[in-house]
Amino acid sequence: MSAWKALIVCVAGLPVCQSAAAQDKIVFTSSSVSMLNLPIYTADVMGYFNEQKIAPEIVVLKTGGATALAAVLSGNANVYIGSPSTALGAANKGADAVVFGAIMTEVALNIVVHKAAVEKAGLTATSPILDRFRALKGLKIGVTGAGSATHQVAQYALKAAGLNPERDATIVFVNSNEDMSAAYMSNRVDAVVTANPASDQLVRDGSFLLVDGAAGAYPALKGMAHIVLVGKKRWISAEPERTTRLLAAIKSAELAIHDDKMAAEARGLVQAKYFPQLDKAVFESAWESVRSAIARSPEVAPDAMQRNVDFLREFSDQKYTIAPDSVYTNAYLPK
Repeated sequence: MSAWKALIVCVAGLPVCQSAAAQDKIVFTSSSVSMLNLPIYTADVMGYFNEQKIAPEIVVLKTGGATALAAVLSGNANVYIGSPSTALGAANKGADAVVFGAIMTEVALNIVVHKAAVEKAGLTATSPILDRFRALKGLKIGVTGAGSATHQVAQYALKAAGLNPERDATIVFVNSNEDMSAAYMSNRVDAVVTANPASDQLVRDGSFLLVDGAAGAYPALKGMAHIVLVGKKRWISAEPERTTRLLAAIKSAELAIHDDKMAAEARGLVQAKYFPQLDKAVFESAWESVRSAIARSPEVAPDAMQRNVDFLREFSDQKYTIAPDSVYTNAYLPK
């Protein structure tokens, strides 16, 4: 078994259709089974991939987004589902990486805190966002790793409140989302930057949702690309009709998620296949929270990459010299 294959954790119950010989097999990579991937899961369970003669295989590389993208760049997979920053970083170093589809258009990372911190800050459910950011002062904030999206969002929130991220709070790197939840539940951190459904579970268990990222709560980040599809330019352009069919399936899924009647059907099917162990009430809460952040079309907004670069230049140590408009394409969108 190759080293790359040894890293893969295949999502249970995701066999590639063996009977559809005429279908194009497309291997997707992601760093986790996440609500942030809902259009991919919806395209699968609602049959949109099948309609477009695509047989999807979804693999999870728990070692992070960089590893998931590396699998695509090495040719072991075809499409990375993840952060634009990962693609920008790779392209900035000369890699053959291009963003070709929008999945989420809000930074859907939430900040959850213990009730004690809320009471100390005097917050209520109607407190304005800057007061919520200021409540982070003096707290230990759990994020997944240095330079990660959760780290960058924590820095942004502190800076937006006029605080110094290095002096006015303690940012704690706790690796995976699972480790972060464990650190939070054991009171080793006072707050966490995390995504649905982890945030929904913590709130249900008695914590306070300080910031609802999926609802567009970060003023300067509203509408910024958060989750995208990334592939090698050579793979995307080799069979343009295949790429368009892939995006057509994603478009159908995004439209279904935003349609109340179709979303109700999709929600049940997605939970059954991808989140079977999650409490139904928690899953449904997470689904509703995330819906507003899902793109309504796979089209990448013209300023999306520039906005991501501007954000990264402020909250990342990496120097970006690549032209942002060279890292995305809308050339393969379905009619």
